[in-house]
Amino acid sequence: MNASDIHLKFPDEATAIRLMLETGLLQQVTDYDDSIINVQGQGQMVDIIGQIYKPTGVMLTNAQGVEYPELVDTGGWHVNMRGELPEKLNPYKITVTGTPYRIWN
Repeated sequence: MNASDIHLKFPDEATAIRLMLETGLLQQVTDYDDSIINVQGQGQMVDIIGQIYKPTGVMLTNAQGVEYPELVDTGGWHVNMRGELPEKLNPYKITVTGTPYRIWN
C-alpha cells in the first residue's frame, strides 16, 4: 500500500457520485450517443470499487451441487484514490488495516 493511497467509504453510490462530481474527482461528459458518462477528474487517480463482499465462512451449494462461499455486503460504497483529497470528502476517509480489498498495480 502506497502512503498516498486514500480509501473512501460513502453511504451509497448516489452520494459518492454526487460528491465526487461536486469536488471534481469525476466529471460528466456526453458520449457519442448523447449518454452521460463520468470520467476521472484532473490531478487525481480514482478507482471506484463499489460494494465490497466478504465471505462469512459458510459454504452454500447450488442446484448443480457445486459449493460456493456465502458472501455478505460490508456496507457502503467504496472508492480508492491518489492525489489531493478535497476537504469536502474528509468525513468519508477511512483507515484500512492490513491489505486493502483492491490495490493499485
